[in-house]
Amino acid sequence: MAGISSVLVAIAAAAGLGLFYLSQSSHVAATGYEIDALHARLADLRRDQQQLIFQIGEARSPAVIERRARARLDLVPLPNEATTFATTPTPALTEPTN
Repeated sequence: MAGISSVLVAIAAAAGLGLFYLSQSSHVAATGYEIDALHARLADLRRDQQQLIFQIGEARSPAVIERRARARLDLVPLPNEATTFATTPTPALTEPTN
């Protein structure tokens, strides 16, 4: 009887260890799939970031700014005759007196 119960305990322990091993391996596999999905998401986000950097650079270009100002705001450049610049007279230089 003692021999049978020790065999049953050994079988139960082996079954428990087998289940624990299977649980851990499936957890490791699931974690691996999650890591792969996160790597793919990171690659997508980096691609989106590069696209946004390109769009920012394009939006800052003078040609695009001018085109948008004309199209959206109906702005036009002023003719050269419309601008005048004020000049300030320069003070006459005098010799210091001692």
